[in-house]
Amino acid sequence: MKTIITTMVTLALLSSGVQAEDRYSGVNFIRGTVVSVGRVDPTEDIDTGFFVDANYSSVALNGGVATKKFGDSPLRPDSRDNFSEADGERVNNGYLGIGFSRLIQVQYGYGNHGDLMRYRSDFNFRSVMDFLSGTRTPKDRLTIGDRITFTIAIEQYLDDEEEIFDNATWGIGLLF
Repeated sequence: MKTIITTMVTLALLSSGVQAEDRYSGVNFIRGTVVSVGRVDPTEDIDTGFFVDANYSSVALNGGVATKKFGDSPLRPDSRDNFSEADGERVNNGYLGIGFSRLIQVQYGYGNHGDLMRYRSDFNFRSVMDFLSGTRTPKDRLTIGDRITFTIAIEQYLDDEEEIFDNATWGIGLLF
C-alpha cells in the first residue's frame, strides 16, 4: 500500500513542474470535476443507500471526496436489517489515484472506516465522441447535455473487519 501512495505522490510532484499546455498538447480529454449523486449497493444484506461525491480528473491523476449513507434511501427509509453495523451508517472518504482520464480510475482512499481501494469510471457522450473522433471540444463550448456524466464505482475496504462496507455505486453527475 505504501508503494501505491509513494508512486502517486511521485507522479504528482513530477507532473507539477511541467507547463500544462506542454503536458496536455494533443490530448483529447476534457479535464475537470464531476459532482455526482446516486445509489449505493452494499455487499451487506441491508437496503440500498445514497451517495454524493466530487471527483477531479486530469489526464493521469485524479482525486476526490465522497459521503455515503448505507441502508437508508430517501425513497425507502425503512431498513431490512437493524442488527447490521452498516445499517444507517454514514461513510466519508477521501481518494487519490491514477488512471486514464475519467474513463478508468484506480484510487486509494481513506476515511472514517479505514483504507480502501476504489475502481471508478465517469463517462459522458461528449468525451467518448471526442476521443473516438480525435477532436477536442473547448470547455466553454460544452452544453448542459455535454456535461451530464454517468458514474460507476466499486469500493473494497482493506481491513477485514470493515468489509461489510464494501459497495458498488452508480449515479449521475455534472462535469465542471
